[in-house]
Amino acid sequence: MSNLFKKFRGIVLISRDVCRSALRERMMYGFLLLAFLFILMANVPFAVNDPKAFDGQPPAVSAVQIGFVSINIFMVLITVFVSLSTLQNFLDRQRLVLLLSKPLSRWQIIEGVMLGLFETVFLNWCLMTAGVWLVILSQTRELAFYVWSGMSVTALMSLLYVSLVVFFYIIIPNSAAGVLTIFLLIAGLGVPFAQELFDSTRYPHLVSSLLRTGLNVLPKVNDLWGISMTELGLFGLKIQAGFVILHTIALIAVLNAVVCFKFRRFRRA
Repeated sequence: MSNLFKKFRGIVLISRDVCRSALRERMMYGFLLLAFLFILMANVPFAVNDPKAFDGQPPAVSAVQIGFVSINIFMVLITVFVSLSTLQNFLDRQRLVLLLSKPLSRWQIIEGVMLGLFETVFLNWCLMTAGVWLVILSQTRELAFYVWSGMSVTALMSLLYVSLVVFFYIIIPNSAAGVLTIFLLIAGLGVPFAQELFDSTRYPHLVSSLLRTGLNVLPKVNDLWGISMTELGLFGLKIQAGFVILHTIALIAVLNAVVCFKFRRFRRA
């Protein structure tokens, strides 16, 4: 038990160092400032008296829509670019040699790195969600806790983004990791359309099985956004929320395990 606590303490120490490194990224503050400017636009529906301007929707619904879009766009940008920049600085060859000189295992180092990035992303999510919540609170005088529960799906998605960036960076330690992450997320958006295509076209059983397995492995971006929008009261979509969330958590866990395995040979040459 004592040995396990020491290993966990080593992970936490690494995560704090990574979090401090990420918080020094000026790029993050630029994205965060732009995000808050967009979030402030959530006040516009309350200021516009013409109900036709927002298709007759209540101002609170339109404000939440603006906040939802802003947070999801900027969480992708912050997570991908800040994580990539932090990884390049923290896992360069000289820094890695210094880390390995300490009584730490390689898996502790990479777990600490991922935990530190998670903390940074979670902090950004809290700040942006708080911005949307404060807008709704100030305009409606309602606590509107549904904003936090609805946006919590975005926090889970951000953890997935971090896992994907780290996964691709361990394989290709350069900026291509960020590009591949974005491409995979775009592929996840196209899953429903691909499934409809496969349903309407006949393929050999083996090919069909392989294609469906590949689609099931991809992140369920549309479904996750659907869960979030349903919780926020934007739409009434029927989605198996439990299955989709468990699928995302399992995908994060698998990526984490693969990263730990691959990191054993990272920059050994």
